[in-house]
Parts: sequence; structure tokens; C-alpha cells
Amino acid sequence: MQAGLSTKNAPSPSVVVPHFIFGAVSFLIASIVMLIVAPDLVLHYHLNAKLLALTHVFVLGFITMVIFGALYQLIPVVMEVKLYSEKLAKTTFYLFGSGLIILVISFWNATFDNSQNWYWFWLSGSMILVAVMFFVFNTLKTASKTERKDIGNLFIVTAIVYLFLTVLLGFLMVIDLAVPFMPVSVLNLLKIHFSLGLAGWFLMLVIGVSSKLMPMFLIIHKLPEKLLGYSFYLLNAGLVCFVSAYYFYPASWLLMISSLMILAGVGLYLWFNYYAFRHRFRKNLDVGMKITAMAFILFAFILVLGIFAVINPDFTGAYQTRITMAFGASLIPGFLTAIILGQTYKTFPFIIWLQRYQSKVGKQKIPLPHELYSDQLAKIHYRTYIIAFILLMAGLLFAWIWVIRVAAIFFVITALLYNYNVFKIVLHKQKIIQQ
Repeated sequence: MQAGLSTKNAPSPSVVVPHFIFGAVSFLIASIVMLIVAPDLVLHYHLNAKLLALTHVFVLGFITMVIFGALYQLIPVVMEVKLYSEKLAKTTFYLFGSGLIILVISFWNATFDNSQNWYWFWLSGSMILVAVMFFVFNTLKTASKTERKDIGNLFIVTAIVYLFLTVLLGFLMVIDLAVPFMPVSVLNLLKIHFSLGLAGWFLMLVIGVSSKLMPMFLIIHKLPEKLLGYSFYLLNAGLVCFVSAYYFYPASWLLMISSLMILAGVGLYLWFNYYAFRHRFRKNLDVGMKITAMAFILFAFILVLGIFAVINPDFTGAYQTRITMAFGASLIPGFLTAIILGQTYKTFPFIIWLQRYQSKVGKQKIPLPHELYSDQLAKIHYRTYIIAFILLMAGLLFAWIWVIRVAAIFFVITALLYNYNVFKIVLHKQKIIQQ
């Protein structure tokens, strides 16, 4: 979000900054919760209250909240239009954040039996659903004004639609648990919810955003965008087929075909990234791009786990549960967390730098965006994160609770260092360098 993009349409930092703060704190909370609930991560059932609480802190509190803030900045800048409503964006933040806090507490205390009080679930679910509707309306209304029609924008808009479908299904699932009305098992609904969120919302968004930022951060021209076009159709066709199969006819062969289509779409996207990294002019990567590059390397491991998670539809066996848990972790505390950690350093410092120094560019000697945080600490948590991820995968695959706890300790260290840098950026005081 630097050279090459006009920032005249960027919203006020008061819209964006709270999302990064909330996200950073949520990452720390999620890491601490992981340490506390380590034994629950190897249990052989999926309506696991503690696991659901942890997942939603990670997915909604950390990853989605940071993405919301980044999109409020990114969409106006790359689509060259003003954000439709900054006031609505702020309302969305408070409603979404409040609803999430209530939801996580509700999951933490849930029993999922006949004595379960569903009121707080319905309240928090309603708040989050309304907040997401506000977000969808605000961002799509903004996107509709752009004259730039390209595959990156299409991915972003499609991802936002999948976000709404994911949250809507989650809300309906909560109602269904209290008053059953859906003709599908809870486990199949969980798989649909999981697929819409990860393959629809997150993956589509990552592809769309990276197609916009990759050429700028790596300094590269004439990327093979046809690969992204084919990827778009394969991913959507595979996801629609996958969701339909689990809802109407969960046959193994149909799930396999759907998975192969999604796999092919991801493969084309990885090919696009490989081309970008091979042909980049900027050979030396900063810490933000190193973390991002590592996230894409993780994809190979994720794809292998994903195939094994799908080909065996039995979600009750111990072995299959371990694979499924590891697959989910490789995506959430793995790939998506790495993307957020890396791209925070490519976007957030510039947002604050723009606020503090835009009027002084060319007039006085001022710090550069990367000087607003500690690069040394970022490099350290890059390493602690890798250790945390490797240990978490080993702990989940072999059901080693003590290894999961050690992994969680490294996640806590990573989160503390990340929070230090985020708050260092937020609290940065304007300073002019004396010549």
C-alpha cells in the first residue's frame, strides 16, 4: 500500500486502527487460550465448547477483524473510490466486537445439552450477523462505484459474499441446535460452515488482495492473470459442488471431485505466486514478505492434509480426527495467521505513517514506514512462529498434549512480540530527523 497506489481515497485512520488493535489483542488471547485448553484439542468430537471458543477468537477476533480494517483501507485505494460510509464502518466494528465477546464467552460456558441456555448465543449471533451485513453493504456499495473491473476485484467481492453466507449459516446452526429444523446432521453443517469460511471467504480474499499487492511489493509487471481467472472458476465450481454434496448427497466420489476442483484452483494460484517470486525485481525480501512467503510454502502441507481430511468422511475415528484437527490448524493458526502477521508489516505502518507525515513529504526529512516498528522483534517472532506451528502440527497429529502446550507457549511469545510492534506503531509520535 505504498508506491504505485494513490491514497487520496483512504479513510480516516480512526476507521482502520481499532481493527488492528482488537486483532492483535485477540491473537494474544487466542494463544493463551490454546495453552489452557491443550487437552481439549485432541478430543474425538467436534461440538467441543472450548475448541469452538478458541476457533472463533482466532478466526473472528484476530484474522477477520484485521481483514476488516485492512479492507476498509485497501478497497478505496485499489478501486480508486471513497469508502461509502466511515460512520457505518465504525458502527460495524463496535457491533461485531461486542457480539464476538459475548459469543466466545457463550461457547466457553456451553454444555450443548438439554440445560443449555441459548439466549446469549442468539443475541451474539444476531449482533455478528447484523455487523457482517453492515460490512457487506458498506464494502459492496463502495466497490460498485469503481470503474476498475479486474479479476482481483472479482475475487474480493466474491469473498465478501461468502463471508455473509458463512456467518448466516453459523447463525442458523445455533438455532438448529436449540430447535432442530435443518435436514442435515450437525457434523455436515460444520463441514459446510468450515468450507464456506476458509475456501470461500478467506482463500478468495487472499487471492484477490495478493493479486493487487504482489506486483507492488515485489516490483513485477505483466503477471499471468489468466491463471487467476481459471483459478476463480475452478474454486467456485468446486466449492459450490462441495457444499451441495455435503447438504444433499455426501458421496465420497462427489466430495473427491469437488476437492480436486478446489485443489486445481489453488494449484493455479500457487503457480501465479511462483511466477511472481521468480520474476520479481526486488530480490531482497523484508520481514513482512518473508512471513508471507512462508505462508504460501505452508500451502503444500495444507493441501496434503486437506486431501486426507476429505477422502475419509468418518469424523469420529481418532486417526481421522487428528488429521482434520491438523488440517484446520494448518489453515487458521497456520496459513492465515502467517498471512496476517506478514501483511501487517506491509500495510499498518504505512497507514500510521501516512497520518503522521503525509503533509511533510518532500519538505523535511522524516522516518520511513518500516522505522515505526522494531524489525528485530519482527524477525524474532517470525522464528518463534515457525517453531510454534511445527510443534502444533506434531502435537495434533500424534495427540501429544505436552507438545501442544509448548507450541502454545511459542504462540504466546509470538503474540506478545507482535502486540509490542502493533502498539509501537499505534503510539508512534511524530518526529522530524535533524539533518
